[in-house]
Amino acid sequence: MTLNQLSIWAIGISFLSGCGGGNKATATPPGNDISIPVVGSVFNEPLSNGKLYVTANANDNTGVTGYCFASASTKPLGTDKCFTSAASQTIDIPTTASPTYFVWAKDAANNVSATYSIDIKPPSIASTSVSAPSNGKVTLSVSASDNVGIDGYCFTTSPAVPVASDACFNNAATKTIDTPSSPVRYYASVKDAANNVSAAFQQVSGPCSVAGVTASQASKLPTVCMSTSLGEMVVELEAIKAPDSTANFLKYVNDGYYSNTVFHRVITNAPPPVIQGGGFTAVPISAANAKVGTLYPAIRLEKPTTTGLSNTRGTLAMARATDENSATREFYINLVDNLALNTSGGGYAVFGKVISGLDTTVEAIRSVQVQKNSGGEDSQPVTPPVINWAYQLKQ
Repeated sequence: MTLNQLSIWAIGISFLSGCGGGNKATATPPGNDISIPVVGSVFNEPLSNGKLYVTANANDNTGVTGYCFASASTKPLGTDKCFTSAASQTIDIPTTASPTYFVWAKDAANNVSATYSIDIKPPSIASTSVSAPSNGKVTLSVSASDNVGIDGYCFTTSPAVPVASDACFNNAATKTIDTPSSPVRYYASVKDAANNVSAAFQQVSGPCSVAGVTASQASKLPTVCMSTSLGEMVVELEAIKAPDSTANFLKYVNDGYYSNTVFHRVITNAPPPVIQGGGFTAVPISAANAKVGTLYPAIRLEKPTTTGLSNTRGTLAMARATDENSATREFYINLVDNLALNTSGGGYAVFGKVISGLDTTVEAIRSVQVQKNSGGEDSQPVTPPVINWAYQLKQ
C-alpha cells in the first residue's frame, strides 16, 4: 500500500519497529514516566468513495501503546476508550464534514500527546475552461478552492484519479497544448498541502473558434461546441429550466456519440422548418445507418408551457416519437419561429439555443439540396451534413 505523506514529520516505534526505525524503548517504570509521546507525521491515501485512509506515526521514550482518532479537538485522557493499538483508521468524510480531524498517541503510563490536527477536506474545482485557439495553441484553465490552499494542479488525458505524488501535478493552474485537429478530452484535478486530491474531476477540451469561445464566455449557461462539415456552431443549454433534456443531451455529447452522425432531416418547404440530427451516420433513415453506441433511457417531456422555453428560431429541442416521453438522442434546431411545436402533440422540449453559427452554419445546413425520404417527405439531404464532433465547452 503506497501512502502519501502529509506536511508533518516523525518516526514512531510501534509503527516502524519492524523496519529498523525509531528509538529503542528504555526500562523506565510506567509510574515514573513523565515523557509525553509526540505525533510526528500522518500519511493519507487519496480520497475514495467518501473515505480517507490515514496512518499516524508517533514516538515516545518507552513506546507508544495507543492511538485515538476523533472529529472533535477535545484532548482525551489516557484512559479514554477511543484509544486502540491501531495506528491507522478509515475516516468517513460526508459533504458537511469539518475540514479537520484530530489524532493523539499515548504511552503505557497514559501520557497523552499534544493534539495533532489533520486536514481532511479535499479541494473543490469551481470551473474549467479552454481558450480560443491562437497561433496553433489553446490554453486549458481550472479554478479551484480549498480550506487551506491549493498546492498543485494536474491536467491529463486519463480519467483515472491521480495520487498526490503523481508527476502531473505542478503549481500552474493552466496548461497550453497544441490545438487538436479533433476533440481531445482533458481532465483537471487539484491537490492541497495535505495531499488531499479533489474528488470530482472536470473535463476541459478543445478546439473551438475564437467566435465560438467568445460567445461561450458571454453566456451564463453551459455550452457545447459542435463542428460540422458546413461549419461550427456553439449552443447554450438551459440546465436550470430544462434540466432533464440538458443532462440527457450532455450524456451523448460527453460520450462522443454525435461524432460522425449526420443531419438526416432538413425541412424548409413545409412546416415545421427544422434541421434534425443526432441518430444516424448516413441516409436514408434505417437501422443499418443508425449510430452504434450507448442509448440511454428515454426522458420525460419538459413541456414548453411549463419551462417557458419556446420553439423560436435558433432554439435547440428534443426530437421524439408520438409518445411524449420518448426522446433519447435526436435533436432539432428551429429554422423559424415554430410556435405550434410548443403545444402540438403535447409539445416539444426546448432546452438550448444556438449562440454562434446561426446565420452561417445553420443557414448553410438549411440550404442543402434535399429529396424525398422513404416516407415521402421532401427532407432527405442528397449530401447530408456531417457532425464531425461535439464537446462541452463550458460547464
